[in-house]
Amino acid sequence: MMLTAAEKRLLNIYYSGSAEDTAAVVRDALADITEQDERTAAVSLLLKLEAMGTAEFEGYDAGNGALL
Repeated sequence: MMLTAAEKRLLNIYYSGSAEDTAAVVRDALADITEQDERTAAVSLLLKLEAMGTAEFEGYDAGNGALL
């Protein structure tokens, strides 16, 4: 699954070790994200994290949001 640059940036900020944990942190952060473009990216990242399997999530390098 490909992530946009904005989604990669958010993944770097909110990375929590697993797709489920990261999704929970992003979900909690939504209340504080006020810029519409960042909010849109956060919701999109959430949907991708929820659809992502463990192996796919573990294939991402948390340092740059790219597939290893």
